[in-house]
Amino acid sequence: MLKNLLWKEYQENKWKLVFCLTVSMAFTVLLFRMRLIPDYANTIAISTAQLFMVPIIFAMDIFSGEMSNRTIYLLFKIPVERWKIFLSKYLAAASGMALVFVLNAVLIEIMSQGREADIGFLLKQNLAFGVCAEIIFAWFCVFACQSRSEAGSITALFAVMIGWGIAMLWGSVCKVTWILHFVPFTIIPLTMLGTYTIKYDQFIFAQLFAFSTALIIAGYRFTRIRRYL
Repeated sequence: MLKNLLWKEYQENKWKLVFCLTVSMAFTVLLFRMRLIPDYANTIAISTAQLFMVPIIFAMDIFSGEMSNRTIYLLFKIPVERWKIFLSKYLAAASGMALVFVLNAVLIEIMSQGREADIGFLLKQNLAFGVCAEIIFAWFCVFACQSRSEAGSITALFAVMIGWGIAMLWGSVCKVTWILHFVPFTIIPLTMLGTYTIKYDQFIFAQLFAFSTALIIAGYRFTRIRRYL
């Protein structure tokens, strides 16, 4: 049954994958062909645009679409656990986002041809933004799994981004290093600079813990959706 649910989500969200891939790759080819700025700066510009664009596209109606159309009731009538419905939605969106970042990272590496950076560096840089986007999306699910509108979903996503941005600013300025372990954005300077105010292994452990906690909370909240909305 989970396989059928995943196929349903794929069919409903494949336009998002095609749109994000098309825009990302077109933007990448344009910037690297024009070469108005260094390849390193091009990669940062592309990755930053993806960090905001890709999660928004995939998050728009992943939950709110079912709520607003009342098709959530049809899903709940299927003899399958609700957490599997949530998992199918999350996996379809997360795998789509991952595919966008991976394919575009490969394209960036091909377009750069190792001219201004070591081979693999720009790929790793773009993938770091992709991992950040995946973690942010998991936290988005916590707050938007019961959202009834696309506006509410997008608001929740921006709230997560702004909230973690404030946490990173606070941790960096006030030297509260423990909070930086849990901030998704920390992976970007950690990957680019190779060193930061925290250790890489501690950051990975903290992120795995936070990521797992976010998915568990989101799954629980989704299973607690009431019969009326």
